[in-house]
This record gives sequence, C-alpha cells and structure tokens, in this order.
Amino acid sequence: MSETLRPPRGRELPAVVGFRQYARFERIDPAENCERFYVLTLQPTLLGELALVRTWGRRGTQGQQRLEGSYPDRATAQPLVERLVRRRLTRRYQLVAWT
Repeated sequence: MSETLRPPRGRELPAVVGFRQYARFERIDPAENCERFYVLTLQPTLLGELALVRTWGRRGTQGQQRLEGSYPDRATAQPLVERLVRRRLTRRYQLVAWT
C-alpha cells in the first residue's frame, strides 16, 4: 500500500480505539453521485461468542450484510476490526457514529 493512500495517523487511531461494538461510516460525494454507508457491529452469538457483522450499501436502503466470523472475545476480533476501519478511512468514508 502506498503512503499516499493511508489516512493520517490522527484519523485512524480514534476510530479504532473508539470501536467497542458499533461503528457507522458514511461517504457522501454529490459530484460522484456517491451516498454510501458502512456499519461494523460485534453481536453476541447463542454460543457466547462474538460475531463481527458488516453491513454496507447506498444510504436509504437496507444494504447487504456479511458475517465475518465468530470470535471468543473482542481482543481476537480486534486485528480484523482495525483493518476494516483503516480500509474505510482510506476510501474517504467519515466515521459518523460509534459505541
């Protein structure tokens, strides 16, 4: 990955650190007719693990969902969460809500 595509360090740290179970990103660019959203959630499974769920699509729609897998705890899922958050920031999404 080239240096020009990476988000500034000040932008990537708060998004990754702020993620506990929910993060919503949006990209709105009227010049490109782009109104997209991307949501990451950690949800409990019936077996007591955590599932990482990604939801994405055009704003105003339900979008698509994908289950990334089950993890025994948050620390195990963290590397994937960090990679997905960095990817959204690299693609000019803005973090609009998180818990």
